[in-house]
Amino acid sequence: MSAIELLGLAAAGGLGAVVRFLAGALPHRRPVRATILVNLVASLLAGALTGVLVLDDAWRAVLVTGFCGGLSTYSAFAVQAVEQLEGRRSGRALATIAATVLGGALAASAGLLVGALLAPATAA
Repeated sequence: MSAIELLGLAAAGGLGAVVRFLAGALPHRRPVRATILVNLVASLLAGALTGVLVLDDAWRAVLVTGFCGGLSTYSAFAVQAVEQLEGRRSGRALATIAATVLGGALAASAGLLVGALLAPATAA
């Protein structure tokens, strides 16, 4: 990977992190929902981009590893789930875990399908 590609990866990661921060800073006061949302969107985008960018490793690194990696947040998800458990809200914790893990896998799968459908059109 070239220095320019590494800078692109870093810039994309920073942009993803800014988008994640802004999603969490909206005045809805629901940080757990914002975390779930950004993780699902990042999973969907990562799947779609992986399907579309099957031949270009540099773009995949910049967009999937950089932007989607910056957008998603495993650490906030883990802390929020543990906080829910500590607050004796096991039902909410289970819902958070299920929505993030299962929802993320489903979103990534859907993204891969969409990406595979779009790939021939982008390769032409």
